[in-house]
Amino acid sequence: MKLPSRIRQRRSTDATDRSDASADGTPLAQTTLFRLGRVLFGGILAFNAIDNLRNLDGRIAYAESKNAPAPDLTVPAVSGGLLLGGIGIALWRIPSAAAAAVVGFLVSTTPVMHDFWNVEDPEQKQQQLIHFLKNTALLGAALAFLKVGQRRD
Repeated sequence: MKLPSRIRQRRSTDATDRSDASADGTPLAQTTLFRLGRVLFGGILAFNAIDNLRNLDGRIAYAESKNAPAPDLTVPAVSGGLLLGGIGIALWRIPSAAAAAVVGFLVSTTPVMHDFWNVEDPEQKQQQLIHFLKNTALLGAALAFLKVGQRRD
C-alpha cells in the first residue's frame, strides 16, 4: 500500500530529525559533545598510528610473531590507514571513508594481534583479552561514526 506523499514526506523528515539532530535541533555533527567525541576518538587513533609508524620494525616483528600475513607490507599499510582514518574522523573530513578505514584496521588486526584464546600464560592471556575487548569497543564506536558519516557524505 502506498502512503500519500504528505505522510511519506512527514515520516521521512521525522526520522531524519530524530537521528541527525540533538534535542535543540542542532545537526548532530555540529554539537559540542559530538565534536569532542570525534576529536578524542580520532586523535587517539592517529596518535597510535604515528607510534606504530615510528616503531615500525618492532611492530613488524610483533606481527611476524603472531603469524600475520606479509607484515612488511601490511603493518605500514594498516597503520597508514589508521592514521588517515583517525585524522579524518577528528576533522570530520570524508567521514564515512575515514570511519571505514578505522573499521578495516580494527577488523583486520584485532583477531590476529590479540588472539587471547591462543595464549597459555594466564597474565598474558588477560592482557590480550583486555586489548581484544578494548578494540571491540573501538570498533563499535567506529561503526557508529561510519553510520553518521554516511548521512553527511
